[in-house]
Amino acid sequence: MTTVVVAFLAVSAAASPVFALAQGVTGLDPTILVLAQFSTAVGALVAYAIWRGRLPYPRTTRRGVLAPLCAAAGLSLMITLVLWLLAIAEPHRWQSLHTSTLPAPLALILLAQFLGAAGEEIGWRGFVQPMLETRMATLSAAAITGLLFGLGHFPMAGAGLAVYSVFVVSAIGLSVAAAAVTTGRPWWARVLVSTVLHWGINIGILVGFSNADESMRWMANTAIAMGLIGAACVPLLIRSKQRVSSGLSAPRAAVGV
Repeated sequence: MTTVVVAFLAVSAAASPVFALAQGVTGLDPTILVLAQFSTAVGALVAYAIWRGRLPYPRTTRRGVLAPLCAAAGLSLMITLVLWLLAIAEPHRWQSLHTSTLPAPLALILLAQFLGAAGEEIGWRGFVQPMLETRMATLSAAAITGLLFGLGHFPMAGAGLAVYSVFVVSAIGLSVAAAAVTTGRPWWARVLVSTVLHWGINIGILVGFSNADESMRWMANTAIAMGLIGAACVPLLIRSKQRVSSGLSAPRAAVGV
């Protein structure tokens, strides 16, 4: 499994600058869509093509997507609410969205942002997270996935090591929350549900904090918000570990990515 994950990371890292180049060539405004978000989807698809039929994947123990979709939407609203409460305690700085400042119609941006979030989630919650679950407790798998997810945003290092580190904390909190509502689901449900969570947070930030930046203050706020919600989801993942220990989630061969 280590070889598969390393291959996934290598292909994703190689694809990222290619997408960044395409972003510059096309002149696509990153407010609409960041093309590099699709690099992890490429990494997952390449890894799946190489090891198809030999990849471990946890058994599906839960059906239906309506409940986890609602839970994902609720978690994204809770994270946005915590960000708003934190903003109240600070000097007025964060501004709500004025649609006149957008480079494209809001509906188009919402759709593009959804596709971008899905591009990332195919790789992380649809591929890496479930593979790790076959070797370790769900909480550990979620934390490692979040760590890799955060470190994968290496351009953030340009804002400084401290900001980068705090961003990684946010990514781990997001990953734990995503695992809480996706564990036990088939791969496509994991991707869909985690995409709704990821997209909901991004849109909440776009609408409520349109001038959010890479400052330590903003990164600390996101780390607190996602960390708190992620910590609140830990009991759910502990119960998932108990189900794995009872043998309900034995690994099987993957049928998709």
